[in-house]
Amino acid sequence: MTECDGTPHSSGVQREPVRNDVISALRQAVAAIEATSTELPRDRVAAARAVRRTPPTRRPSTPKRMPDGTWPPVTYQGMPEGDDWMNNLPAWYHHGERGFDRRIMEELAAAGVPCYTVNQLADHVRFVPQGIPIFLDWLTHLEERIPGPETDHRNAVRIGLIRGLDDIANRGNRESIDLLAAQLRRRPPIPRRAADCAQFALARIATVKDFPTIAALLVEMPPEVARGDFIEYMGRVKTPEAQEIVLTWLDTEWTWFALRALIAMKARGVRERIAPYVDDANSDVRKYAKRALERLAD
Repeated sequence: MTECDGTPHSSGVQREPVRNDVISALRQAVAAIEATSTELPRDRVAAARAVRRTPPTRRPSTPKRMPDGTWPPVTYQGMPEGDDWMNNLPAWYHHGERGFDRRIMEELAAAGVPCYTVNQLADHVRFVPQGIPIFLDWLTHLEERIPGPETDHRNAVRIGLIRGLDDIANRGNRESIDLLAAQLRRRPPIPRRAADCAQFALARIATVKDFPTIAALLVEMPPEVARGDFIEYMGRVKTPEAQEIVLTWLDTEWTWFALRALIAMKARGVRERIAPYVDDANSDVRKYAKRALERLAD
C-alpha cells in the first residue's frame, strides 16, 4: 500500500501524522513498482507512518520563464545523459512494463524534460511546468492509450501523471482540478494508491474557489481513501461552513489534520471541543491541541 499522504491504521487508532516524509516514502514505493512489483513491502509502509522530517526553513523558489518565453531546461541528479539516451535505455526499462511508456518519455523529452518515467521525474523535480500539458493529456486519455483492465503498469503510470500535476505552477488550473476530481469520482474507483495521490495533489493545487468540490469529495470518496489534506485545505477557506466541516472530522482518525485546519482558519468557539485532545494518546495530537488552545479565542 502506497500513501501520498498518511492514511489511518486499519484498527482505527489515531495514526502518527506524516506530511513531506510521505512523499519520500511514496518515491520508495514507486521505485518498488517499477523495479519489481506494485506490492509495497510492509516495512516501508511502517516507515512512511513513523518517519519525521523537519520542515524546510524556506520554500524552494519557483522557476521563471526565460526572456524568450520558454521554461529553463529541467536538470536533476540521475537524469538521462547524452544525446542518444533514448536509444540506450537501462536494461530494466521495457515499454509497457512497470510504469515505463516510451511514448510519454519521448513527448516529455521533446518538451525539454528528460526522464525515463514520470515517477522518476516526480521523485527528483518539484516544478515541471512544461510537462503539465503532457500530464493532463495523458491522464485524460490514459484508458485509451493503455487499454484493458487496470494493471500494475497502468496504475504506476497513473500515479506518476497525478504526481506530475502536483506543481505550484499548476495551482488554480481548472482543467487539472477538474481532472483530479474526476479521478476521485471514478466508478469503479481507481486503485487506492492513485486515489491517495490524487487527493494529495488536488488539495495542494486547489484554491478557495474550489471549496464546493473539495467539500463534496470529502463525503463522496470511499472511506479507505486518504482525506487528511482535504480536511486541512478547509483551513485556507476560513468560513463558518468550512469550520463546521472540519469539526465533523475532529473526533475521527483525522484529528491531527482537523486541529491544524482549525488553527489555520482561526476558528472561534471550538476550545471546548479541542480541550480533551490535550491528553490524547498521540503526541502530535496533544501538541496541536495545546497549540490550538493557546491561539484560538473562545
